Amino acid sequence: MDLPVTFPYVCHREKKECVLMQRRFFNQTLLGVGGALFSGIRGKASALGLSPVHPRSQISENQMRRDSESALPYPKPKGLRNGFDGLNMHEVLQVKRQPAVRVKLEMAGKPQAAQLSDGTIIVAGFIEPPVHPESRCTLQYSCDNGRNFSQPRVLDLPGRTEGFKALKNNTLILAHAGRISRSTNGGLNWKTFEFPEDFIPGKGSFKLGECHGPIELPDGTLMVSLVRTVGHYQWAAYVIRSTDDGKTWGNPTPVPTATDADEISYAYLSSGQILGIARTSAAFIRREGLQDLVPGSKGAPIDTEAGDSSFSFYSDDKGRTWSHPKPTGLGVLQAAGGYPLPLADGRILLLHGNRVFPYGTQVVGSRDLGKTWDLNHPIFLSWHSWSGYCGHPRSVQLQDGTILTGYYTHRIDIEGPDQVDTGRNAPLPHHNQEDTGELIRWRVPDDWPPST
Repeated sequence: MDLPVTFPYVCHREKKECVLMQRRFFNQTLLGVGGALFSGIRGKASALGLSPVHPRSQISENQMRRDSESALPYPKPKGLRNGFDGLNMHEVLQVKRQPAVRVKLEMAGKPQAAQLSDGTIIVAGFIEPPVHPESRCTLQYSCDNGRNFSQPRVLDLPGRTEGFKALKNNTLILAHAGRISRSTNGGLNWKTFEFPEDFIPGKGSFKLGECHGPIELPDGTLMVSLVRTVGHYQWAAYVIRSTDDGKTWGNPTPVPTATDADEISYAYLSSGQILGIARTSAAFIRREGLQDLVPGSKGAPIDTEAGDSSFSFYSDDKGRTWSHPKPTGLGVLQAAGGYPLPLADGRILLLHGNRVFPYGTQVVGSRDLGKTWDLNHPIFLSWHSWSGYCGHPRSVQLQDGTILTGYYTHRIDIEGPDQVDTGRNAPLPHHNQEDTGELIRWRVPDDWPPST
């Protein structure tokens, strides 16, 4: 039996009311018209060389992935640092919000945190002219797990903070301006080790490269990155060691970065291996022929940071020899810089400044000691920088298991309705502004990255 159905789009023009149509009439009339319409579409599609999709077909996730991979290129804007470098625009983001504690810091450019055995958190940063006559390192303290911090204390240590770490015995190691300082009383007093001119080959300046500080090997040896300028956007990279709790440093060993990585951080893994993450240039990518494996590297400039990406390499013999660097999978401008952080449960984080949209700081994870990184489930620690002037997320796992990450971000703090910030390299805001250095305390989800 045919039952009447209501079709709300066929109305008497005069009465403005819907007509009840029999299902048979509906099928004969509407599908008849539709069949002719679809036939016309198919005819035009065939003429254009296209394959029309049946209107009732359901596309699977795998088919959607294939469609994405075969899609026409997204027309990206020209120029460097336009926010699209290394970014795949044929994607959508699925967001899950997590609670966290975020704190703005004063006088703390590129902040980096450490925790003493009594729970005290110490943050190292820096301040620069014109707010201060000279570039100087700063310290501030928290006794409530990072909720509040003391007023910054300007140290008599020159330059920007390049790496900061609290050792197991509470000794503080602070790298700055191509030298290493050490404190055994919580940062009140410091003694500095300066590298002799012939410490490593080359004639350029020494840098510790804004790393996350030294790693501690099981035998007590400290190891950290040291680089030396050898040309325009080129550095010779080494690891150096200390066997006396950071008082003196020596025993340099070259690492395989082909002279164009000045920011390298290391992690000691549960396997006994040492993992290195290098901020490597487009010149290295091009020499290795890896443009297809590093998103955004094709055509990237070889002599500026606009072509940088992150590569990983390993040592099985305490840093004497190293594997050849391999791409992590992150694209160009997603390595400002890249910092590995092993967790107590065996997972490894790779935190990186994100200088493509959305600007800020992101984290990817690994369950196989950094051999592969789950790039499909990133955690966005910050996404609110107004430009790519952001990043360097150096972190520490606190005693309660949470992660405390310091980073910097480009904020706008200009009064008046007509004030417009000009973006990256604007005179304001900069590292002297109290709202560019930030800390975030967050918890790594139990099921992240997904194990399947």
